[in-house]
Amino acid sequence: MHCDGSCTLRNVWWLDVGEDAATFRMFQHNGGGTLTIQNFQVQNFDKLYRSCGNCSTQYKRTVVINNIRATSPGSSLAGINNNYGDTATFRNIICDRYTGNSSGNEPTKTGSGPDGTYCKYSASDITYN
Repeated sequence: MHCDGSCTLRNVWWLDVGEDAATFRMFQHNGGGTLTIQNFQVQNFDKLYRSCGNCSTQYKRTVVINNIRATSPGSSLAGINNNYGDTATFRNIICDRYTGNSSGNEPTKTGSGPDGTYCKYSASDITYN
């Protein structure tokens, strides 16, 4: 999918995306400005977002990644170019815990966020390369 102007994607789920599932000129950010990715789920991915690293015209780019559910395997939520002043902000990276069952009933939610036992992550687990 290619978007040349302002775009809104709602209720999207891509599975087994190798590269360029969406192009704004992609979650490959070729233009300048800010791209916000929110309320999104990604699974089996290389990068959710990439600031163009070899475009003929370069800009300072900003990405805000908010309320994302990422399921492995996956490589990186974002790739940015620090030499152009790019920034990536992460908010509400979610891990929910449930008590599952075999009865077919909806599982009961028991918690959300890092707990050190089942949802194992902290702010220091988000790295910038």
